Amino acid sequence: MSDVAVRSQGVTILAALHEAFARVTGWKAMALAVLLGGFSSLAFAPFHATPVLIISYVGLVWMIDGARGQKRWGKAVFARGWGFGFGFFLISLYWTAAPFLVEPEKHAAFIWMPLLLLPGGMALIWGAVMAMGAAFWSSSPSRVFVFSFFFMLGESVRGQLFGGFPWNLPGTSWIPGGAVSQAAAIGGVYWLSLLTVLACAAPAALVDTRARRGIAIRLLPVVASVIVFAVIWAWGGQRVSQPAPLTDRTVVLMDAGIPQSEKFGKDGYANPELFRTYLEWLQADPGDPDDIVIWPEGAIGTLLLDDRQLAPTAEYLGERTLIAGTTRQQSVPGGGYEWFNSLVVLGDDSAVTGPSGLYDKHRLVPVGELAPADILPFGEAISGILPGAIQRMATSGFTPGVGPAIVYGDNVPPFVAMICYEGLYPQIARRAQQEAGHRADWLVVVSNDAWFGAMIGPAQHYAQNRYRAIETGLPMARVASRGVSSVIDGYGRETARAHRVETDREGWRGRLLRASLPAPVAQPLFQWRGGGAIFPMTLILVTLLAFFFWRR
Repeated sequence: MSDVAVRSQGVTILAALHEAFARVTGWKAMALAVLLGGFSSLAFAPFHATPVLIISYVGLVWMIDGARGQKRWGKAVFARGWGFGFGFFLISLYWTAAPFLVEPEKHAAFIWMPLLLLPGGMALIWGAVMAMGAAFWSSSPSRVFVFSFFFMLGESVRGQLFGGFPWNLPGTSWIPGGAVSQAAAIGGVYWLSLLTVLACAAPAALVDTRARRGIAIRLLPVVASVIVFAVIWAWGGQRVSQPAPLTDRTVVLMDAGIPQSEKFGKDGYANPELFRTYLEWLQADPGDPDDIVIWPEGAIGTLLLDDRQLAPTAEYLGERTLIAGTTRQQSVPGGGYEWFNSLVVLGDDSAVTGPSGLYDKHRLVPVGELAPADILPFGEAISGILPGAIQRMATSGFTPGVGPAIVYGDNVPPFVAMICYEGLYPQIARRAQQEAGHRADWLVVVSNDAWFGAMIGPAQHYAQNRYRAIETGLPMARVASRGVSSVIDGYGRETARAHRVETDREGWRGRLLRASLPAPVAQPLFQWRGGGAIFPMTLILVTLLAFFFWRR
């Protein structure tokens, strides 16, 4: 503790706790902020313990109360915001160290990069926005709205800066497909995130340092939050009580489940057993002519459109249709090639005609897929030490595709394609449909979750992907290598999940699923042209008005 003078007023039972958080300084304040941030990570998949955000956010607000009274308050608030962010990103993203352990003899010495540099760098955003927000701080309930506004300002920046990394937004703490998650259909996950931060920070208003103030004004943020989320819960509960209508189309999800460490040999070439496994599965169950078979991102580890792979794939596929992720190369004038992370639609005649549908990933993973030199001043220096589990061409990187698109292929309903990291972005499906001028029939997400390792990363990725179904009202087929492969309806509910397939390949965790594709549900407000901005902007306006009202 310190000699910072804080006398708490309000709900008596919380006064001592408020003083304890507000008075802590120095390294103890930094340690407490890191602990609060780390604790908040339990709110997300696979735990979905959203109430822990109340403890974390309230604790941070109360710590800023104390920091704001210090002589060098800007520095003190920044330190608390940075510490909170560091703890959160360290615990919730520790799995990003997994690629550095695929070939530990080469990369284990650089494991400090994902464990220190990544969380420390992203935490700078939270430190900066908290310091900015502290300039508008007061002891009234208005500080709850200031905190929420600037917190989400930081989340918006995080989703765009250096290519963006909008992982574990506060709104995704709610179980996807549950009642509260349905609010994303109205204004998207960022709108739900702002509501979540407001509600979880609201109890901080119960205690402040103002004397002779009634309890009613301090209760208003909490009461308002309870009412808002009660309405959301009731509306969302009615929404998810609806059955999931099915179409007459069948999807067959295939994931060979190869460990990332075995996908490529020491010579850099793809493991031939991987391609052989997919061909064996195609041959084992010829299925029906209308089946849509889906393979994950970079499914066979080599160029699927090369004649040596394309011809046997088309032969084993028969009359079925295949949607598969693959690396693709394209020659450029003057010699050389561009490389793309792509998704293709293939049929039995594709060996002659080529793919009937093609999509190139346009939202590339910062550093992992984008050339590091293109986004970081020191990128060229680190490109050589990045593990191949992230990107086997780290120096050159992939070329971004032209943008979001609806994919049209022979014998498949039109769909919006998203490859791995793109499944984090609400605007991709929305823009694709708006630019096409009509609605797609479904979403296809392919991913390589094998590089996440056997940690919490795949569960987090899956939960966030399901929010794209809620925002669009479209069913989703998701195939993730060593992740969750499943079919999801337009409410974000899982209708079928791939089951484990026993193989004679030790350590492989193959999964298969044959299931009916659900039908789209009514188009959500978030998908209407301009509708996606109405509710977020309205909530921001209300937040700012509430701030000015209470500040007076």
